Parts: sequence; structure tokens; C-alpha cells
Amino acid sequence: MELKGDYKELRVLFDGSLEDIILDTLKDSDVIKYAIIPKLKVSWQKGIKHLNTHVWPGEDEVLLVIAEKKRCYELVEKFSKLKESLDYNITFDISVRALEYINI
Repeated sequence: MELKGDYKELRVLFDGSLEDIILDTLKDSDVIKYAIIPKLKVSWQKGIKHLNTHVWPGEDEVLLVIAEKKRCYELVEKFSKLKESLDYNITFDISVRALEYINI
């Protein structure tokens, strides 16, 4: 299969309370396909968990976007600015991975 560009996977792990803001950011870009995986149960450090309990309510989610390299890094810049603009410290981690194979 011949690819017509260099594609990347953008992964944003975020607090579920930011979902609407994340979707608004995506709406402003021309990304065609993405997935949001809701209700993650995660452990950040030994003994510290985020399990939607009465002690720590809420859930984390992950956004997966597959985009051409240029578009991916434009989104990274937008999400980085969003993260910096938050008034509080919550889950918001951004990563990019190279893709060896894509069938779109």
C-alpha cells in the first residue's frame, strides 16, 4: 500500500471535564477521523489511582487522531496552548507516535 504522506498518531489523555473543549478544538481543524475513548481507569503513581471514586470523582478519556504529520503538529500546538491556559492541574498529556502502517 502506498501512503500519500507521513502519518502520525496523536494521543491526548485528558480529564473528562475537558471533552467539550477538546471537541471544539478538533472542530476548528480539518481532521476527518478521530476517536474518544471514555471512562478510563488509570493509575498514575504507586498507590495513587483515579478510579471515579467519592474521593476523586471524574474520569479520564483519551483522544486518538491519525493525521498527516503537518496537521498532527498543528494540533499538538493547539492542545499545548490549551494545556498552558488551564487554571488548575488536571490530566492533560499529549504524545505523538510514528505509524508504520495505515489503511485508510
